[in-house]
Amino acid sequence: MKALFNVSVMREPSPTGTELRYLLTGKGRVYATAASWAKALQVPASMMSWFEGALARTAMVKGDFAGGELEMTYMEKVVYRWHAVAETLRSFDRQFYDHGFRTRPTNERNDIEKFHRNFERVVSWGYDLQERALSSLVEANADAGKPVTQTQLVDAMKEAVAPRLRQHDEQIREHSIFIEEIREAVPTLRDEGEFITVKQAITEKGLDASQMPLWPKRETLSGVAGQTLKSKGAEQGVTVPARLDGQAVAVPMNTYKRGEIYTVLDEIQRIRPQPLL
Repeated sequence: MKALFNVSVMREPSPTGTELRYLLTGKGRVYATAASWAKALQVPASMMSWFEGALARTAMVKGDFAGGELEMTYMEKVVYRWHAVAETLRSFDRQFYDHGFRTRPTNERNDIEKFHRNFERVVSWGYDLQERALSSLVEANADAGKPVTQTQLVDAMKEAVAPRLRQHDEQIREHSIFIEEIREAVPTLRDEGEFITVKQAITEKGLDASQMPLWPKRETLSGVAGQTLKSKGAEQGVTVPARLDGQAVAVPMNTYKRGEIYTVLDEIQRIRPQPLL
């Protein structure tokens, strides 16, 4: 790890009511120890081990992407740049929504939930802190009569804007995945023109492919649907390998448009003989 020199020791109130002591470099970058970040963010005691480990891993893995130097030393102490902290907090947010730390004891889980409620606020505060540091650097140079170079301005823009844009891109990606999952789960949102097998359509509609809707004709629902689609001259897509019920070997199966299969399945359900009471 590289060592920091010629830094200013700064203080800043955090949104949790505590104070952050941090280092401001000549490039306008903000660094602090893991303990200082944890105190300012009020990381629960039960999560300190996780936070310190995740912070170190993030600095190592994300260093190249974020322009390097996420982990440095100052007076023989390891310090982390704000960008590493932000990435670690986002990792915590994803884990919280994935499993909610439900295996933790109740008192620990309550502390974790309280910490998560402050998530958005502390992340915004951290980025604002970095932006204010860059602004102060530019103003200090101007007051000292030092011209601000194009390179310095570009670096300042990258430090302030790029992480937020990447966070925005990640949120859009997560929303797209979520929307796709909803589309797959809700029949009315599925693409009616997509070519799928009869068996997949039966599964999507929650039906039983092995039922015999025209009993005493011993033909399964999937068989009846396939024959009906052929007799109607339904457009076929490419064949795909799939296993028949009770068979271990995959065989080629025809595909049809989802909407046409759904229509045929509905027709079969309407005309199937009703059981005697």
